[in-house]
Amino acid sequence: MTSLPTTTGGGLVLRSDDVPEGRPYNEYKTWLRHDFFCSCAYCSMSEAEAQAKRFTIDHYEPKRARPELVNEYKNLMYCCDECNMRKGDRCPPSSARANGSRFFRPDTDYWHEHFERNGMRLVPISNVGSFTIDAVDLNRKTLRTLRGIRERIAQCNEQISQGVLALRRFPIDRLPPQIRAKALQYIKQAIRVDQDLTKAIEHVLRESAKSPLLDEESGPEWQERMRERQARLKETEALYPGTWRSRRTKG
Repeated sequence: MTSLPTTTGGGLVLRSDDVPEGRPYNEYKTWLRHDFFCSCAYCSMSEAEAQAKRFTIDHYEPKRARPELVNEYKNLMYCCDECNMRKGDRCPPSSARANGSRFFRPDTDYWHEHFERNGMRLVPISNVGSFTIDAVDLNRKTLRTLRGIRERIAQCNEQISQGVLALRRFPIDRLPPQIRAKALQYIKQAIRVDQDLTKAIEHVLRESAKSPLLDEESGPEWQERMRERQARLKETEALYPGTWRSRRTKG
């Protein structure tokens, strides 16, 4: 029987230590949103980025497989609906987990030990990464689009920051006295609007990507990727005989 971790390990998510025990799991959503930074435990999409997509509470150990953990806070993950549906009630047996074929946990695992970026795609560098990428489809179109948006936002932020830094370094004392005060005023104004400009750029980029983020994937490329992903999952399940799911669902 798989047990829950007793410590937070070193993951990005640090669970609150003041969460009350014994409540129905759906009452823990406020704590989960806080602890998971309002972001999905598996794909890292935030509520702001998700737009119309719903966020749910996922049971890391599925309810049917581990009913005694249904209301256990450490077993709960904040999760976008897309990842939750794909994860379903898949529950790797102990033999598979011993070899790393299990889902990534942001409260105990280090992201960089299991994944790396190759363009807009995630590449696994461990069995945990490989299994998680396939099981919840971390290279689906929505997430590739989102990574592209984040990269453009980061580039814009860097350019803005460089401009503000250059202004701060400007040798005001070398200017003629009659324009020194006015130049200093303009520099201070530029620094004050830094955050507003950054937010405006983020808003424009996300609004421009609204349709791609919400559109469902289709077409030959999606079908081929889906077949390959499901074939790899079936191969993993065949390597470690046991009960992988309490009921068979589409994934």
